[in-house]
Amino acid sequence: MIIYDGVSIESIANVRVEDIRVSPIALNPVSRQRAIRFGSDFVRMAGGQRTISITFSVLDQNQYNRHASLMALTQWAKNDREYLLELPQDPMRGLYCVCTARPEPSLRQWWENRLRLVFTCFDNPYWTDKAEKTVSCGTQFTVLGDAPPLMRIERTLGSDATNQTYTMTVPQGSSSLVLQSMTFSTIPTGSMEVDLNRQTAAVGNTSIMQYYAPSGSFLIPRTGTQMIAGTGTVKYRERWE
Repeated sequence: MIIYDGVSIESIANVRVEDIRVSPIALNPVSRQRAIRFGSDFVRMAGGQRTISITFSVLDQNQYNRHASLMALTQWAKNDREYLLELPQDPMRGLYCVCTARPEPSLRQWWENRLRLVFTCFDNPYWTDKAEKTVSCGTQFTVLGDAPPLMRIERTLGSDATNQTYTMTVPQGSSSLVLQSMTFSTIPTGSMEVDLNRQTAAVGNTSIMQYYAPSGSFLIPRTGTQMIAGTGTVKYRERWE
């Protein structure tokens, strides 16, 4: 069953899915051209987009019903922003994508079976866990996957707090190694959310980045065993390439 934004394609129209193709994440190499010698120097590998192509047929000979089904599928394949696409091959994970190509149906050949919908992952090209995991700050936990997780810190404050520090450590033998440590001089009353992927912090809808101490280092989401010290709750979704 193919589900997009919580709605299955089978509930929209009487379709037969012929094929589902999920591309790998596009590799975008970054290089530096040499001034004199031939060739260039490889700098790093960056990741790009991922596409999902769904090929299907509409099982309806009636031209009016067929047209209505295709119109319903067009509405189902939203293109205003990225939504979760769930595929039957992986019930635990999904892809956040937006529809970037819609079918071009023949108005005569009702039997055609090469109608195609294309979805593209822009912001998050990884396979992402549907279930979000939660752990209290100060508790060691292990993040699975082969890509940085989606991670944030949440906390509800009944009054203003000052000089609040969050530190990420990893085990190293019998001790711990500090990777990053970030400090906020003030956190106002309310519901705080620190988005570690976007490196933003807010209480409600108001940014509190003006209270972030520039001498610190924002925590970077990573896989493996780790601990985030501080006050609050860590919430994360594991991701795979």
